[in-house]
Amino acid sequence: MEPQEKILKSSLALFFKYGIKHVTMDDIAKELGMSKKTIYQFYKEKDDLVNQLCDIEMNSQEHEFDAMAKEAKDPIHEMMLISERMRLMMQNVNPIFFMDLQKFYPIAFKRFQSFKEDCAFKGILSNIKAGMEQGFYRPDLDREFVSRLRLAQIDMLMFGNYFSFEKISFVKTHELVLDIFVYGICTVKGHKLFNHYKKIKDIE
Repeated sequence: MEPQEKILKSSLALFFKYGIKHVTMDDIAKELGMSKKTIYQFYKEKDDLVNQLCDIEMNSQEHEFDAMAKEAKDPIHEMMLISERMRLMMQNVNPIFFMDLQKFYPIAFKRFQSFKEDCAFKGILSNIKAGMEQGFYRPDLDREFVSRLRLAQIDMLMFGNYFSFEKISFVKTHELVLDIFVYGICTVKGHKLFNHYKKIKDIE
């Protein structure tokens, strides 16, 4: 693995675990077992590291969204694939990471916001349209409103202060919010398929 790639990988792990603000360049150097001078050969300051890391991660997420859309058997399956991807990420992330990103790193946060508009929103909108056409989602839905609602739910989890995550975990909160969302937009046909994927008996 190249030094630059090692720096990015270790930095992301530390940021996820402790939050961005609490991790110093000294911490990153210590974790890597290399000098700060070596890190500064690739990144002129911590903000530069965070900005480049965010850009790389968002590009990676865009490719993953495209891959999941192609892999999905149907719109509900696509929702579940994306949810599983988010679950795997969230189980390794301290919620303070997202608060730090929003509060202290405007360039990286702007890149994240661009990803939401250019990739996530369009993907959800396409999913809702396909689900309605295939009879899995209710025909009376306002596609744009429902897509915005889903993004707002994700923002609420990442950047809101509605949950302390002490009595219920970050991951479990995400799962519950997704369930409420999907059940709310589904037809009976969609409910049955969602329950099938979740391996639970249909609730009358």
